[in-house]
Amino acid sequence: MKQDTPPSCYLCSNPLRAFVVDDNPEALATLANDLRNMKEFAEVKCFSSYEEATLPLLEIRPDVLFLDVEMPGRNGLDFLESVQQRINFPIRVVFYTAFSGYMLDAIRHAAFDFLLKPYKQDELETVVDKIIKECDEKKRLESIYTNQISGRKLAIQTVSELLLLNSEELLSLQYDKDSRSWLVTLTDGTSHYLRKGIRADDLLALHSSLARISSNCIVNVTYLSAVENTTLKCRFCPPFNNIELVASRRYFSKLKEKFELI
Repeated sequence: MKQDTPPSCYLCSNPLRAFVVDDNPEALATLANDLRNMKEFAEVKCFSSYEEATLPLLEIRPDVLFLDVEMPGRNGLDFLESVQQRINFPIRVVFYTAFSGYMLDAIRHAAFDFLLKPYKQDELETVVDKIIKECDEKKRLESIYTNQISGRKLAIQTVSELLLLNSEELLSLQYDKDSRSWLVTLTDGTSHYLRKGIRADDLLALHSSLARISSNCIVNVTYLSAVENTTLKCRFCPPFNNIELVASRRYFSKLKEKFELI
């Protein structure tokens, strides 16, 4: 590529996987090698027929498919049409061929781009740059959406009012057998009884930071600093380090699944 560094942070954590389908061994090797020499691609797989590529395409789910349009017995447009209904993942299809007459049909088949053989290096780089920019934009929009979701208020119905909270305001929820309802404790030190009939699963669905440590207790793992191996006593970050809660063996195992263990 022309840049000395990758054009986006997307490449640092998510290098691309590409499939190249072409019955011409020389053309196949040329494009595959050019792609492998680009830092944007972590993996490039080659196929000499549409049939050979079909199953790996659906199983490996590449990011980019470079598809020769004109091959014996079938063309790439027909092949793409036959597999499109089974493709349930984002993929960018780049048709590449020696025949420019296919360009309009490629556009009609929702091709991401079109590369005319024999291509020049800068033409391939232009296509790859376009792919990277599209990936970056998709990642940016996903990030915006995730931030919007995480920033939404949580609505919790208590016996006396509807609490509208940020996830960071939730500290713990404990089931009180006497009142047969959940008691929510907030980071400001206040506690509120929830209306009866609310299930643990309903509470856990409020936010991904909530986790069950026992049959009658849910905590916000944001404030959880440790769980002792022997006693299963939970330690919380200051200023909540005076809280004493104990996890059960059953839920401790599930709790560990929420984290990357070393």
